[in-house]
Amino acid sequence: MSRHHDRDPSCSRCPGRTVQDNESLSSLDIDAEALLREAIELAHGKRHLTIVHGDPREVAASRHLSEFYEELRRLAAGCEWVRVRGNAEYVTVTVGGGGADEQVALFQAAAAFANPGDWTIVASAVPPLS
Repeated sequence: MSRHHDRDPSCSRCPGRTVQDNESLSSLDIDAEALLREAIELAHGKRHLTIVHGDPREVAASRHLSEFYEELRRLAAGCEWVRVRGNAEYVTVTVGGGGADEQVALFQAAAAFANPGDWTIVASAVPPLS
């Protein structure tokens, strides 16, 4: 019989486990689920690109972001299969079908061109952990 450890935030039997520990575990579960979905999509030929652009605070930055989103729409129209999702902080483009690698490269080039210098661009279905 194994001896129970004193405190492990992932163990439901441990004394001293806090709500904060549970919240951390929940976000880890969600991250693991997102990574698993990404791996499955990659195996099916889909490619991902996430652009973390932040929520613009100035009118000029908001206009710039709107222009970038127009470019995303233009590029998406040329894709066999595409999904664009995000929130005020980031956008994720997923491309599938023939030429997915080439299409996602076009999205990446557009993001690099539009990047004012503080965006993070990653070939992933999820934003990088901060």
